[in-house]
Amino acid sequence: MAGKHVVVIGHGPIGHAFIEKLAEREAGFTITVLCEEPRPAYNRVMLTQYFLDRDADKHDQMKLSYWSEEDLKSKNVKLVYGRATSIDRDSKSVAYSKVSHGGSSADAEADSVQYDVLVLCTGSFCFVPPTPGFVLPEKKNPQWPDDPASRPEGVFVYRTIEDLEALIAAAKNSKRAAVIGGGLLGLEAAKAVFDLEMESHVVEMAPYLMPTQLNEEAGRALERKISNLGIHVHSGAKIQEAVLENGKVKGLKFIPHGQTEPTVLDVDMVVVSCGVRPRDELARGCGLEVGGRGGVKVDTSLCSSDPSIYALGEVASIGGVFCYGLWAPGVDQAEALVKNLVEGAGSASYEKSDLSTKLKLLGVDVASFGSDESFWFKRKFDGKDPEVLNVECSSAVDGSYRRLCFSKDGQKLVGGVLVGDAKDYPKLLQLCKKGDLGGSDPESLAFRRPPPGQGAVANDGGDGTGIAEDDVICTCLNVTKGEVVKAIKEKDCTTVPQIKKCTKAGTGCGGCCTPVGEVPKVLSATLKALGKEVKAGISDCFPYTRQELFNIFRVKEIKTFEEAVEKVAVGGNGSEVDKPVIASILANIWNDNVLTGNRDQIQDTNDRFLANIQKTGTYSVIPRCAGGDITPDELIAIGTTAKKYGLWTKVTGAQRLGMYGAPVHELPSIFRDLVDAGLESGHAYGKALRTVKSCVGSTWCRYGQQDSVSMACTLENRYKGLRAPHKIKMAVSGCLRECAEAQGKDVGCIATNSGYNLYLCGNGGAKPRHAQLLASSIDEETCLKYIDRFLMFYCSTAKHLQRTAPWLEELPGGIDYLRKVIVDDCLGICTDLEGLMQRNVAAYKCEWKEVVYDEELQKKFTQFANTAETLDTEQVEYVNMRKQRHPATYDLPDIKGEALFSKEKASDSWEWYPAGKAKDFPACSGLAMKHGDAEVAVFNLSHRKAESERWFATQNLCPSKQVRVLSRGLVGEPASGAITIADPVYKTVYDLRTGQGITSPDLNLSTFPTRVTADGTVEVKLPLPEEYAKALQAAARKAVEESGVKAAKVMGKSKPFDANGKHIALDW
Repeated sequence: MAGKHVVVIGHGPIGHAFIEKLAEREAGFTITVLCEEPRPAYNRVMLTQYFLDRDADKHDQMKLSYWSEEDLKSKNVKLVYGRATSIDRDSKSVAYSKVSHGGSSADAEADSVQYDVLVLCTGSFCFVPPTPGFVLPEKKNPQWPDDPASRPEGVFVYRTIEDLEALIAAAKNSKRAAVIGGGLLGLEAAKAVFDLEMESHVVEMAPYLMPTQLNEEAGRALERKISNLGIHVHSGAKIQEAVLENGKVKGLKFIPHGQTEPTVLDVDMVVVSCGVRPRDELARGCGLEVGGRGGVKVDTSLCSSDPSIYALGEVASIGGVFCYGLWAPGVDQAEALVKNLVEGAGSASYEKSDLSTKLKLLGVDVASFGSDESFWFKRKFDGKDPEVLNVECSSAVDGSYRRLCFSKDGQKLVGGVLVGDAKDYPKLLQLCKKGDLGGSDPESLAFRRPPPGQGAVANDGGDGTGIAEDDVICTCLNVTKGEVVKAIKEKDCTTVPQIKKCTKAGTGCGGCCTPVGEVPKVLSATLKALGKEVKAGISDCFPYTRQELFNIFRVKEIKTFEEAVEKVAVGGNGSEVDKPVIASILANIWNDNVLTGNRDQIQDTNDRFLANIQKTGTYSVIPRCAGGDITPDELIAIGTTAKKYGLWTKVTGAQRLGMYGAPVHELPSIFRDLVDAGLESGHAYGKALRTVKSCVGSTWCRYGQQDSVSMACTLENRYKGLRAPHKIKMAVSGCLRECAEAQGKDVGCIATNSGYNLYLCGNGGAKPRHAQLLASSIDEETCLKYIDRFLMFYCSTAKHLQRTAPWLEELPGGIDYLRKVIVDDCLGICTDLEGLMQRNVAAYKCEWKEVVYDEELQKKFTQFANTAETLDTEQVEYVNMRKQRHPATYDLPDIKGEALFSKEKASDSWEWYPAGKAKDFPACSGLAMKHGDAEVAVFNLSHRKAESERWFATQNLCPSKQVRVLSRGLVGEPASGAITIADPVYKTVYDLRTGQGITSPDLNLSTFPTRVTADGTVEVKLPLPEEYAKALQAAARKAVEESGVKAAKVMGKSKPFDANGKHIALDW
């Protein structure tokens, strides 16, 4: 079929999937797509994200769109904005009316397009039942079922961006809304209404929510979860009419469940989401055969009754029986059709798709899975099938629910439903496709515990990882352990970077590739099984584990990074990966000020600037609030400071108040205002003790057994500032009711009438762990003694970035062995551990206070090395939301391609500009230089022998997300001989010699010549300020526009300033 003209009607997600796959094959087809919306295809599943920004031209393109118009052109796909009105099968043409940007059409602008192959991807429309007040029958549009003109004012559907924009506009004058339908789409619509801050009601005619996918108990569990959010759910309702007044919605009349008389719910908006129907009006109009329940009848090749016309997605009725309403089946169909078109008829067939799905509805995880489609078609999850054994599990603590369905003999999992906790979904889905239970049993799977007699043994093939062959270890890219093992064995991938390149594991969020992630664990176990060397060190430069380095530094009394390089390193001067590890160990042993003795230059940016960097390049400032105990004056001081510097404020998840959006040069002033008010650093930026959560305890609570707040303050004031392999969280509960959730913390104390029960090694986060009991009813003094020992034993033996829970899991003997070490002193080291802790406690000083009263330390926060002037260089816009100013939720796109400037191609028009005095630049690190309205990053490596490698200059704007922070990154000199810089926000690594991207070759830095004059001034040869700024701005704007976004801000101010460039206090 090569060379033929393929016309696609409908540029939704499935139409786009087909176009993308066909274009990738480069088979010589001419492709035209008719799109009736005023923008290319976008991800409808993510529509609720739209409310975070509410700008179609910006947010839609940044977050939702698959390809821009330019992307389509580059693939030789012609995009036509038009609504198909009829198909002429004899002349093989499609008539359409052109669609303007506003979404309207006019017959005067009608046109047609010829086809050799026609693919119908028209999808579905929102079904609006003929309930009085829902529709205007006289205005029904046969060519556009979702036409808003066919509904009264105040009645909406939830399908497209235009629908959402209409909702947003109406919400400005609305207070209460009712969503008709409690299915998947209805709950998505309810999320949209909820985000518009209206009183939200979900009205469902079935007795419970999501009746198509869930059994009644699961639906009830979901209803409880959603009700807890403040959304009103009315199940089992009999809807009678939408009450209208002067043609506008004023209420919804329905009979509540269990009642006989109707009631009127006062609402000024009704969103109808009662399911969808296939858009088959074009097929019916041209005489194509349709399915019994609508849709275009297609065979296994996706061909309709006309051999030149095919159908995909929600409009395709497979065998005339069923239309799939999910995204994944449509993609499977597109893949099959492309193969048939390119490789010839019969190359592929489509029979059916898996209907299993996992969703997050209003923040609640919901999953439904089955071994085949009969699980849903025959409703095997209802508990009425005598051939199905059902095992249920519910939690009164978190409100979660699961029902697993097994064959009658209990030997095979046939499906299940999960509400509230769907972490096991990938494993259960894989298991239900197998012929047995993989050595488990129904009760163990339902109640999430090991089978009898197996303890905690995992089906890992004996490699000790605890991970089964088909377990997904990279959930972002759906990469299994088996795929990683195959890459190691068959493609000789012996390092994590090689595995990432080969399998894509870790290229999403990266969590699986951290030092304690699943990928390194599988790599180590597999190499060991193959008899190959397993590199346990932190790097080639420091071929030792963190535990080994801890002991080496302690015995040799190594207190600086320079000493570590001199006495321990075997090559290089330390990479950007080594430095934070070494910094953590030095701080853990000696607890010296992280900003003195050149220690600030080996810290990650958070510790270097004593605040947590955000995606804007600004920082969050979070004072300590020991035990959650805070005075009114301290609250006022935080509010005054936030207002003075224009900072966004939020109560954190750890009983503290956070202030966000602080520029680096304002941090010392902010610290001073807080310190003068009696506050101190909360170490929210460090791998250290974060906070000790507490309930009010016996001070106020009638159930309290001990003064939990005082105990929490004692713990926090004792362990504050303690640097560790990872962050540490603690909690104290005043009684067994456990309001402070102490059993989910690294250290948890629960009061009894005679003391405290001490729990260790729990955590929340992505992989929650329940803490384990170490000792019961011990007094406060004993409790502190055990915690001292535990923390220093953990700090001296754990891996870098390893939380206490996985550390305990790897500890031979587990909690019993730990008890012997820190309670029974079986190793005879408890006195040493207590001494290490006492040294840390004695050495503590508030790091903020040290900066406030030390002018030399304050200089480390200067924005530019060559001037006292400042610039607002945040790369994102701010939006007003919930009475505060938030950064827009989208990220700017990467700037890809060759660097704009190169020191090897320096123009004669470039001039030398002073960057500052050499003595003011920190060793092995960088500072920013102001150059007009733009910035340059200058790096000092004057210790190197080669004169050409002593100073480097690059653009300060990182091509990754356009954050202007490169000068604050970590310089690396690994054993390979490279010289690198890692940006502090997204950790993108570049070669300082050439500016070339190492993490991503598509991202490259401009480089500039440097020199040091006789008077010690560092100079950089640069284009004129205007030329340099315009070039950067043009590159940034081009990247933004190629992504389909209005370049509303590429450079410029985004905060209110006065005439002197200072923040204007915001009147909130």
